[in-house]
Amino acid sequence: MSTVPPGTVHGRPIPVPSRPPDNGDLNKKKCSFRDKLLGNQEPIPRRETVDLISKKLFRIEFEDGDRRRPRCYADDSVLKDLWLPWQHAIIVKLLGKTIGFFAMRDRLKAIWKLTGDMEMLDVGHGFFMIKFDLEADREKVINGGPYMIFDRYVAIRPWTTDFISSQVKINKTLVWIRFPSLGMEYYDESLLLALATAVGTPVKVDMHTLDASRGKFARVCIEIDLDKPVVGK
Repeated sequence: MSTVPPGTVHGRPIPVPSRPPDNGDLNKKKCSFRDKLLGNQEPIPRRETVDLISKKLFRIEFEDGDRRRPRCYADDSVLKDLWLPWQHAIIVKLLGKTIGFFAMRDRLKAIWKLTGDMEMLDVGHGFFMIKFDLEADREKVINGGPYMIFDRYVAIRPWTTDFISSQVKINKTLVWIRFPSLGMEYYDESLLLALATAVGTPVKVDMHTLDASRGKFARVCIEIDLDKPVVGK
């Protein structure tokens, strides 16, 4: 095999480096969401590109031999690996109103007041998938609320592997209900949760109600079924 001789400058040969120069941070991979979530100090290496079909991890079958009707099957191990970075993501949707991506993102950040950062993706049909840098922020959002933007409720649900935005129908959401002019002697968590079952499934009592800092009304968070009639005042 022939070799290319080194070049020269002013008649002097240019030394050939023994190895490529170190580009430092240029080649350094950023930590992914999964790295931060799992507490890894080093980023997880990028997945190697492999021929899934030759390894019998993926196959295509044609229904009734018709090549216009293919069916694809992936091995469970492949799917689980693909799902891993998304297993702690959540799905959100603003009910009854459509707003732009940046408006939605900025409003959510404002009402959630996260400690870390978040990544939001538009997955169509008014749904957004959100991943958090910190697990504590995810738990705060899931267990907090209900949240409202432009007087509309924000529906929140954990991401699941069967989520398809075009096929999802939201039939339940969290709302706050009030019991006005209720005597202070009835500001008891157990009693208020029992009263709330007349409207929906009770979730929690407002902290201001529990410490009796507001006397005009008692407030309880409940889950309601949007397919059923709402209880009147």
